[in-house]
Amino acid sequence: MILHRYVLKEHLAPFLFSFSVIMFLLMVDLILQMLDRILGKGIPVMAVLELFVLSTAWMVALAVPMSVLVSTLMAFGRLSSDREIVAMRALGIGLWRVVLPVLFAGGVVGVVLLIFNDRVLPEFNHRARVLMMDIHRKKPAIAFEGKEGLFIEDFQNIRILFGQSDPITGMLKDVLVYKYDAGKYPMIIVADSGTVRFSGAKDEAYLMVYSGELHQVDEEDPQVYMRAWFDTSQVRLGDAGRQLSRSVSQYRNDREMGIGMMLGRIEQYERELGRMEAQSASYLRAFFYSALLDSTSDDAPLQARELRSVMGRLNADDRLLAHKRRAADRLWVEVHKKFTISFACVVFILVGAPLGVQVRGSGPAVGAGISIGFFLLWWVCLIGGEKLADRGFVPAWLAMWSPNILLGFLGAFLFCNMVLEQMPWRRKRCAS
Repeated sequence: MILHRYVLKEHLAPFLFSFSVIMFLLMVDLILQMLDRILGKGIPVMAVLELFVLSTAWMVALAVPMSVLVSTLMAFGRLSSDREIVAMRALGIGLWRVVLPVLFAGGVVGVVLLIFNDRVLPEFNHRARVLMMDIHRKKPAIAFEGKEGLFIEDFQNIRILFGQSDPITGMLKDVLVYKYDAGKYPMIIVADSGTVRFSGAKDEAYLMVYSGELHQVDEEDPQVYMRAWFDTSQVRLGDAGRQLSRSVSQYRNDREMGIGMMLGRIEQYERELGRMEAQSASYLRAFFYSALLDSTSDDAPLQARELRSVMGRLNADDRLLAHKRRAADRLWVEVHKKFTISFACVVFILVGAPLGVQVRGSGPAVGAGISIGFFLLWWVCLIGGEKLADRGFVPAWLAMWSPNILLGFLGAFLFCNMVLEQMPWRRKRCAS
């Protein structure tokens, strides 16, 4: 028990130090990314601080496994360089007895991280997204930064697409505005350029568009299609006041749901997929049965139209089925990712312990470099597997667990090789 406490104590300081350094670096990167977008835009200081705090959740999810790897390398490297590992072996203490308490502590850290990823991280991600949407609504110009070629959906009932933007003047080029209201026909505006303007009197923001066309269906007579040309027009974007209005959103994406919520959504998708597949099969059987009965008919054009209608409906059903399958696959990816990130704490100990013993006196810089290399390998495999699983190329469980399987086998090989080297028969053969 004394040995276990001593070994764990050796890991505590390197873990806290590496965790602090990693969090500091990630926070600096976040500040540099968001400094120009938020500070100086009239956003309340408390809202900015809240956004930074909410953004630290995903940093913790990454920093904890990496800190476990760094602390394991540094602790076992220190024990090996001071010949304490040799002293333990001389006393008959096998290496597995030294690593066992660390593995147990890594499992505890992994369980705590899993609870954090399941309960805290989704809530923080959801609140951060809603707060960022509120900031965009308060200062609409922020929503256009770096969004060339992407649909902007930060404004109520309005979708905006533009091709280029001038970083100095803020002028937008090739602007497309899609505006819709419930129960009405949508309005489409195509303009050569546009810019965001603010009204001090009404405290509102507008998108001013220049040299464009307006397309809309007549509300009174849907058979009439209206097309108008304009030199200058404006689209109201929202409030630009000093008060930040806080909204409540019930929608949650896959990064904002816990495991239970995602499993419930997956079950709903599977029920919908089964019902749609049964409906498509029933519709196809009914068509062929009807075609068999009408096989004596000479109305070939009618049969051709019916066939095209059936094929069109089946193609639409296939696209909808593929969309729902991809949505279910993305949820499965997130479910497995929460577990694999947590289990990585144990895998990194298996890798870090034998490597730490081997690098021993090389110093903390070497240990940190090795840690970064292995973590990057693990992270690249994780992200690559996520992309493949989202597109349905590989099963979600295989894509998400492959980094842990790869490093786990590597760690087990290194650990077993190091244990075998200390066997009496192995030492005698080496000495001879």
